[in-house]
Amino acid sequence: MHTIIDRTEFDSAYPDKRAISNIKIDTPLATRARLVGLAQSHPAELVEFNAGDLPISVSADSIPEAGMSAPETIEKIGMVNSWMVIRNIEKDPAYRELAHGILDSLKETIERETGEMMRREAFMFISSPGAVTPFHIDEEHNILIQIEGTKTFTIYSQHDRDLASQTDLENFHSGAHRNLKLDPELAGRGEAVHMEPGTALYVPPLAPHHVKVTSDVPSLSLSITWRSESSKRTCYLHQINHKLRQKGAAPAFPGQSRLGDNVKIWKESAAARLNKVVGRNA
Repeated sequence: MHTIIDRTEFDSAYPDKRAISNIKIDTPLATRARLVGLAQSHPAELVEFNAGDLPISVSADSIPEAGMSAPETIEKIGMVNSWMVIRNIEKDPAYRELAHGILDSLKETIERETGEMMRREAFMFISSPGAVTPFHIDEEHNILIQIEGTKTFTIYSQHDRDLASQTDLENFHSGAHRNLKLDPELAGRGEAVHMEPGTALYVPPLAPHHVKVTSDVPSLSLSITWRSESSKRTCYLHQINHKLRQKGAAPAFPGQSRLGDNVKIWKESAAARLNKVVGRNA
């Protein structure tokens, strides 16, 4: 089983701070040849293509299509500027065993701090030399493992509202795209983490980041994600706040008042139950 090596930083940082650990990935599953077969058999809607020649800050509407199939992208990734992700590779039994085995090596710390790991998922990223993943946020806890090539992963604090405002987070959790605008004057607030084969980086939920491949060979990386009760609760509260803001309210940020958050959740749940009853009786 593949396990995280030297978890000292992860154990002390989780769940609120980024942490760098190490892991040795030695399996045919983590090769481009094997990923061609996976991409061909995987559901098409779970394979995402992106042009790699992008600025750090770019809107979702401005991203051009890559224009190649998954096998073509993987085979030619060193000659074209693009990146792709094969989503939910845990649907394949072999990849599920790989991803879950890595998470199980961190299970004691994770479950002590945030309880059960929910909705465990895995993604494989294949990127050309120089490819950029624009500034964005994700809602999950994430372990990103570098397998081939090198990249710079620039990460920002999830508590910095200048970078991701409360309204940005409410919109994101209510269906808006993950990409955010990065003010050049704020770009220096990030921490640039150098990732090389064997680097495992923990990224907290909603920590903004952007990524650039720095090697002259393609980058291959494995992302393993999960949700917790706290991350799911935060997501739900942002969704509730989004509805309240549309009605003219100025809701408090999740976590400022445990009682206030509980009241919001109770009211939203009660309204949902009432609507369900009305719908059945209509």
